[in-house]
Amino acid sequence: MSHADEESDSTSIFDLVSSLEHRKKVDEEFQQVFRKAQDAINQGIQPSLIPEGSSGSYFVYGSEGEILGVFKPKDEEPFASLNPKWPKFFQRMLCFCCFGRACLIPNTGYLSEAAASIVSEMLQLDVVPTTRIVKLASPSFFYSRFFGHYDIRPKEGSFQLYVNGYESGNTVFARWNYDKDLLSPEEEKKFHLLFQKMCIVDYVIRNTDRHMDNLLVRHIPGEEISLAAIDNGLAFPVRHPECTSRFRSFPFRWSNLPWAQTEFDPTLRRHVLSLLTPQFVHRLCLDLKKLFRHGIASSNYMLVNSQLRVVRGQIWNLRQALIANESPCDMARREPLIVSRSSDIVMPSPPPHRGMIGLLSSHLATPINNYADINPTGSTEVEEKKVSDDLINL
Repeated sequence: MSHADEESDSTSIFDLVSSLEHRKKVDEEFQQVFRKAQDAINQGIQPSLIPEGSSGSYFVYGSEGEILGVFKPKDEEPFASLNPKWPKFFQRMLCFCCFGRACLIPNTGYLSEAAASIVSEMLQLDVVPTTRIVKLASPSFFYSRFFGHYDIRPKEGSFQLYVNGYESGNTVFARWNYDKDLLSPEEEKKFHLLFQKMCIVDYVIRNTDRHMDNLLVRHIPGEEISLAAIDNGLAFPVRHPECTSRFRSFPFRWSNLPWAQTEFDPTLRRHVLSLLTPQFVHRLCLDLKKLFRHGIASSNYMLVNSQLRVVRGQIWNLRQALIANESPCDMARREPLIVSRSSDIVMPSPPPHRGMIGLLSSHLATPINNYADINPTGSTEVEEKKVSDDLINL
């Protein structure tokens, strides 16, 4: 191995370590907030059902009544058996032909929420509020009943930290269009950067449901401007939506917005390119695999591999778009790819991550002996399409 190769490997390992250290810090902050939520429930301050949305989701409060997070139980998802919202029940019973999305695994939205947070943290973009898989018990949740009686038991689901003071993109953008002076040039430049970060995360996870109501913005003129991408439960498909149905393709809606028409910010472009190494992709897919396999039956493990093939294909396209200095809009038009892995290529072992890997369980945080994320011939499978043999050199 040449000196340049050794230097490149050491740099990629350093970038991976920085991502893992960043995740560890985020994990510690999350655990502090989650403990406050548990203490409040023990004191009798119960979560409350959020009226909006198509599933059972709950505001979780602190001891002083402040909202700490949003909890979405696994068995109260849109098409789950205990969903307290009746419209989805009737859709499942009466309109089964329109049931769910063919490219997504049913009732795994809570895993997708946590996985989107992992991607955002590993890329050090921090546009998705920290989300982990936890267990909570409360009489406020919807339980199955037998002659009016029910047992209060812990429910597994996603817990996302609450972002305070944010408004929907529609509300903020309308305000900006009405008063052009509200957004200073410096604030517009910062928002442009935040928007491009969201585009990268959405593209990697292949989000099928980004719209103005789950793109939140906090803007205090002259003081602060922030962005939060919430509701990521309809991401990580097993196949690209473009290859699943000709009637519902689920395009990236942000590609038509003005901030998606210009090239990526140079600093952001260099940062993401420095991270997209084989070691990074290997570690990211390893963590996602642990998370996804936690919540599904072993008979469906092959579906997890299909999800990861889509993720690797999106990462491949992302890197090519950044190298070509394309805009987010141009990146969204790229032909979808899937990339297979192989056990014949051995990656250097990255340092173990001591955080939660998206779950509040320490035993799930140990690395397993899987290697490489790329097919040995560099081939990909998308309608017989292939990429060049240097795929391992991401």
